[in-house]
Amino acid sequence: MQSSTIRKPTIIAPGEGNQFSILGSQFTTKATGEETNQAWTIYEITDTEENGPPLHTHPWEEAFYILEGELDIQVGTETILASPGFFVNIPHNAPHAFKIRSATAKFLVLISPKGAKNFYEEMGQVADSSSLNMEKVQPVLNKYGLQFLV
Repeated sequence: MQSSTIRKPTIIAPGEGNQFSILGSQFTTKATGEETNQAWTIYEITDTEENGPPLHTHPWEEAFYILEGELDIQVGTETILASPGFFVNIPHNAPHAFKIRSATAKFLVLISPKGAKNFYEEMGQVADSSSLNMEKVQPVLNKYGLQFLV
């Protein structure tokens, strides 16, 4: 007979959660693998116009759900203007990028597997301002298999 452990639900109020910044984007952690049976991590991200990463790939799944504002989201050669209510799932290793098109935007990003959160947390330590120092960032990109394609 198998025994199972019943986990407690995760309830995070608005404004709560671990907060950090990556290149001007404000991240708030809402749940991690520790709370999701090791399945996924979800962030609420607030960002400003013209911010966003260049075309890149990484070995984890990533999904976007837009809450406020507008983003251009590119997956492969297709770009869509995503507004509130849009959901975009990006398979692992698929080339993608996004850029904020409104003055501000707020969106959820879900990543899986749960270990991918370590990339974001480490980037928050080496890229916590709006200027990019590739000497600090490149070792983190290499460690987690993220590649810029431009």
